[in-house]
Amino acid sequence: MFRFPSFSTLKTLPRTKVSGNKGLIAGLCAVFFLATGSLAQAFDTVILDPGHGGHDRGASIGYVFEKHLALDTARRVEQLLRKQGLKVVMTRSTDVFIPLGGRSAIGNRDGNAIFVSLHYNYNKSGSGHGLETFYCHDRSYMLAGYIQAYLIQETRLQNRGVKHANFHVIRATTKNPAVLVECGFVSNSAERTGMMTGLYRERIAVGVVKGILAFKQAR
Repeated sequence: MFRFPSFSTLKTLPRTKVSGNKGLIAGLCAVFFLATGSLAQAFDTVILDPGHGGHDRGASIGYVFEKHLALDTARRVEQLLRKQGLKVVMTRSTDVFIPLGGRSAIGNRDGNAIFVSLHYNYNKSGSGHGLETFYCHDRSYMLAGYIQAYLIQETRLQNRGVKHANFHVIRATTKNPAVLVECGFVSNSAERTGMMTGLYRERIAVGVVKGILAFKQAR
């Protein structure tokens, strides 16, 4: 059974400004959500969306492909969620390409669900580092905040915050709360070395799952 960090632990998470007027740090927003209980909803299904796949490698350096990292991380999240009694739907469970429209269609297919898309990041300079969680619609902000807070608590990586974005899979998934998680930079040599290990991906998975469970408990 998961143990959640205390309010005092969440309050000490690194400060990160986010886009728009939602200037809450990821940790403090989790405390705020617990206090207000706003925007939460009942759900019994988690739709996991491992980014890319098939001919679409995603971010890559050498033989390190985002599509493989995302799928392995999603499988770990799936196993942990099933142990907690939640239903899990995978947009892909093998190395196949699923168009963006197909992913969001799956995200809208089931009621009483949330949608979590898992990705690994990249920037040309190689200087980018840390974790960030994106949402598009306001109803998804709370879920993004919880996941980001617990990712940082589990990994102690740089907190890049909760950010608004217009990515297709979280914009077009309108029936359920939907977020996109960037689990580290393939282009950063230190993070790339870490994400090639099972321990790194397991910590990411545990953080995502804790965030999902905390969101569920906050309703």
